[in-house]
Amino acid sequence: MLTADNEKKERVLFAAWEVFARFGYEKTSVHDIAEAAGVSKSVVFKYYESKENLYRTAFRVASDEISRADAEAASAVAERDDVFSALRKTVDERMRLFARAPYVYSFSYTAAYDTAELPRRLVNEEFAKRGVTKPDAERYRCIRKDVSPQRAKEMIFWISQGFLGDQLARGDSEPEPLKQAYLEWVDLMELLLKERGELDESSK
Repeated sequence: MLTADNEKKERVLFAAWEVFARFGYEKTSVHDIAEAAGVSKSVVFKYYESKENLYRTAFRVASDEISRADAEAASAVAERDDVFSALRKTVDERMRLFARAPYVYSFSYTAAYDTAELPRRLVNEEFAKRGVTKPDAERYRCIRKDVSPQRAKEMIFWISQGFLGDQLARGDSEPEPLKQAYLEWVDLMELLLKERGELDESSK
C-alpha cells in the first residue's frame, strides 16, 4: 500500500500524479496541484518545498510502486514466456496498483514523452539504472518479421496507455473488470503482432 507521513501529504502526491499526467511538467503549477488535492499552496510547499522536488518525489514513488508491482508478478513469468504471455501473468498486480493509485501509470507514460528537462533527465536516469535485459529482448522474438520489436513495443505501450486513460475517463477502477477488459486487448495485440506460426503454436 502506498504510504505517506499523513493524509494531506498523500493527497498532494496523488494529485501531483493526476495533474502532471494531464498537463506535463512545464504547464503544471503548484496552484493546480493544491487545488486538485484540496489543500493550500502552503501545504504543498510545506511537504515538498518546490514543484521540482514534488515532481522528483512523484517520479520516484511511481517508479518504485510500478517496480514493486512488477516484481510481485515476476515469479509467475517464465524466461521462455513471450511478451503476451508475460502481460497476461503480470496483469493482476498492475491492475491492483491502478485501482489503488489510478494516475501512477498515466503519470509514468506522460513522463516518458515529456520534453521538459527534468522529466527527460529522470527518465534517462531510470533507463540507465534498469537497463534493457536480454530476457526483455527475447520476449519480442515472436513478433511478425515485418514489424520491428521496437515498433511492437511502442504499439503495446500506446494501447496500454490508451486503455488506462479510457478507464480513468470512465471512472472504472475495479481490479477484476479492469483485468478482463485489458486481457481482451492483449488477445487482440497478439493476433495482430505475433508471427502466424508462433500464434498457431500457442493456440494448441
